[in-house]
Amino acid sequence: MRDSLVTHRPGPGRRFLLAACVGIAGCCTTGAWGKAPGAPDRSEFVEVVRTFADHVVRYGRDVYGPRHTPLFVDGIDIDTHAPAMWKLPPDCAQAWQMPRQWIMSDLACQQVLFRVFDLLTALTDDPKYREAAIESFRYHFEHLQHEDGLLFWGGHAMIDAATEQPVGEGYKDRRRRVPIPAFWNTEVQHELKHHYPSYDLMWEADPEATRRFIEGFWSAHVLRWDNLDFNRHGLYGRYKGCPWDHAYVGGPLPVEMKGLTLLDGGCELMYAAVQLHRLSGDPRPLIWAKRLAQRYADVRDPRTGLGPDVYGHYRNELYLEQFGPEFGERFTETSHVSIYGIRYSYATVCQLQLAAQLGPAGEEFKRHAVADLTALAKSSYDPRDNQIWCMLTDGTRLSPADVRRPGMFGPDAFRKRSLGVFQLYAYALAYRLTRDPLMWDMARGIARSCDLGDIGEPSGTDRRLKPHGRALSPLAIFGLIELARTTGDRAFLEVARSIGQALVGGEFVRGFFVPAKGYAMCEFDTVTPLALLHLDIALRGLPIQPPPFFGNDSFFLCPYDGRDRTYSGLVFNVKR
Repeated sequence: MRDSLVTHRPGPGRRFLLAACVGIAGCCTTGAWGKAPGAPDRSEFVEVVRTFADHVVRYGRDVYGPRHTPLFVDGIDIDTHAPAMWKLPPDCAQAWQMPRQWIMSDLACQQVLFRVFDLLTALTDDPKYREAAIESFRYHFEHLQHEDGLLFWGGHAMIDAATEQPVGEGYKDRRRRVPIPAFWNTEVQHELKHHYPSYDLMWEADPEATRRFIEGFWSAHVLRWDNLDFNRHGLYGRYKGCPWDHAYVGGPLPVEMKGLTLLDGGCELMYAAVQLHRLSGDPRPLIWAKRLAQRYADVRDPRTGLGPDVYGHYRNELYLEQFGPEFGERFTETSHVSIYGIRYSYATVCQLQLAAQLGPAGEEFKRHAVADLTALAKSSYDPRDNQIWCMLTDGTRLSPADVRRPGMFGPDAFRKRSLGVFQLYAYALAYRLTRDPLMWDMARGIARSCDLGDIGEPSGTDRRLKPHGRALSPLAIFGLIELARTTGDRAFLEVARSIGQALVGGEFVRGFFVPAKGYAMCEFDTVTPLALLHLDIALRGLPIQPPPFFGNDSFFLCPYDGRDRTYSGLVFNVKR
């Protein structure tokens, strides 16, 4: 059993491999790793991204407080180079005994940036970019890692660069005995959702500290090991030795659980465990990752294949209060299909990429992802308008009229939703890994709806592509690269090139990437420069396999001055 779980894995310094070393289909333009006929010799996008990276290294370092460190802030004003600031409401600052303003340094919200640094070093042979990322990780490990292995990062915790102290939502520093306010009745603080750390770079910085983090991560979030009851939030100080030797029973689902087993948090746990397996060779983390993935599979409705974003009841009474009079026990926390993009987009991409990394040992992840994408296509998708119905897992369609009283959901939550470029990426990736015709048909319908034209058949029949149309998103580039990689047709890359050129023209200002011209703040973790580097590699047919894109969508959430709990996007959505 142990031998069967060991896969081929790269060493810590070998993230970018020739196809001959990894044995997979290579360059999107040719199906092999040689230079494609007609591929440009000159980089179209690397110098733009390099300028951005140089500006980040020059202006985005921690030069605040009594000690300058290798840390980065999360973003800056492109005119004044002032760092992004979080402004805590006065009552929270007083209750939590924190400064009202923090210079934002959330390491989890810099993982796309660090992948950009890593790829730039591979493309330019300039080591300073990768070294900057590794130095930041190493400093966190040496000076800021909690004794249980956790870092102060993610959805609710960060480092204030001005004081080099952990700050966040209701954070309790055990060393200072800062009391938690009465209305915050737990100590939950650690959270990763859609952050997907670069564990390869972390491993290169410090393998032992990385192992301690991943083991501490699982220990902080798992409440019961026998049935994998876990919470998306985790407690600092729970680590008590290696977690992989706990007994596991499983059992029927759904059941009442103490934790909110949201799939986006579950994907982060699966991802972390798989990376530890890849990097260390230890088969035990992979076993637990597969057990966790199976929990979400086990809660699907056997008739439709549809599943919820949780596998245990955590707040079911709220669902029954709002919908019980009409639906009885049919509308529950584990019978409602979320259409907000976790199970049927982000989670499928995560599991498909894990399967691609692991090869045969990752077959279960691929099977789970394709089953979800198939269920969405067959049970919820309306090809007439490229939209999906909000549904119960038994196939019951929901509409705004079904919301008859206030509660968990408002009427807008039950409106049909369009599939977009991230779902195009998911279905294109699924087709490359499976050659399932349904995956291609779904990608075809989504691409047409996104005004990318007709991708035709895999053979090229009926293919009539259009320039970028309405798909001005870096996420569209990843989907088009997958389609090109599968078919060998450079026409997909030309469409992606038009998107890349439009993104540079609309977002690249004064050496930084901003949401659009006229905006003042640059968020360093923007996906655009990473997508441009992936595209450049594909266009030039370079013998480089870039790190997989798992769908990073980093965020920080906390009360903000004059507002309730607010996402960090507010800080960067500022016009000049």
